[in-house]
Amino acid sequence: RGDPMFVKALFKLEVPEIQQGIVEIRAAAREVGNRTKIAVFSRDDSVDPVGACVGLKGSRVQAVVNELGGERIDIVPWSADPERFAKLALAPARVARVFSDAASKTIQAVVDEDQLSLAIGRNGQNVRLASELTEWKIELYSSREWMERGTEQQLFAPLPGETDDAVNPRLSEIEGLEPATIAVLEEAGYRTLDDVIDLEREDFLRLAGIAPEEADRLMTIINELTTDDDADADAESDTGTPSDTPETEVPEAPGDEGDDPSAGGTIGSDGGAGYGTNANDGEPNELSDAGSVPKSAPGTRKGE
Repeated sequence: RGDPMFVKALFKLEVPEIQQGIVEIRAAAREVGNRTKIAVFSRDDSVDPVGACVGLKGSRVQAVVNELGGERIDIVPWSADPERFAKLALAPARVARVFSDAASKTIQAVVDEDQLSLAIGRNGQNVRLASELTEWKIELYSSREWMERGTEQQLFAPLPGETDDAVNPRLSEIEGLEPATIAVLEEAGYRTLDDVIDLEREDFLRLAGIAPEEADRLMTIINELTTDDDADADAESDTGTPSDTPETEVPEAPGDEGDDPSAGGTIGSDGGAGYGTNANDGEPNELSDAGSVPKSAPGTRKGE
């Protein structure tokens, strides 16, 4: 009875559309005895999956709630878009905007001040269940916190071409390194250029699987990379600096009196950077059938 599958089975008994395969419960998250969130999907565009599960005047969902001893149930539409799904999963709170990082499977959700406690839920329950439902980590921010955070990031953002990946590439991104060599280095704890840049030939030879020829090749590749970086830095430092051109003496014309002419100038450059934001305009459905959390409920700011 404590498994989310039990809730799915109860809805299947109450909802004919689920029995017929028209509506499907795609995901479920549950804290037994307190609250459950389910995400539903309809194979027929003419059938509202949430309405089908709620039933007329809430009759279907109420039957499930009674069977679970009064456990609250949130029913939200399922979406293949992680950002939209996260907004829907945080219902009944309204989410202003979301940003996603696919590499870390993290969603950053921004809500207005009056929606923050609702989005968090009692003891962080709402955001925690939303994270479990979407299988993404959800971090919550108020609008004010997000603006302050954005300003700080802009102040300390790297200049174009100065990102960590560009300055310190991973060994797997360095051209010329054999996969077997990369595996040996990573096994020893070396994963980026900075990790090996100060190593000597003898250090490589101490690693099992690195032959003398491979150690020589590693030293050559590292020297080439560091030499290229130094050359680029020198080129950048020379840019915009007036060159010292030796003055050419102009022979004094007979009968002329005066100083030699001289000229000077400076070379300058300027640049700019731009940035923008993305916003998802969709809003989650608010369900009166699922018990809502009081706005004043305390909670944490980040989903686990």
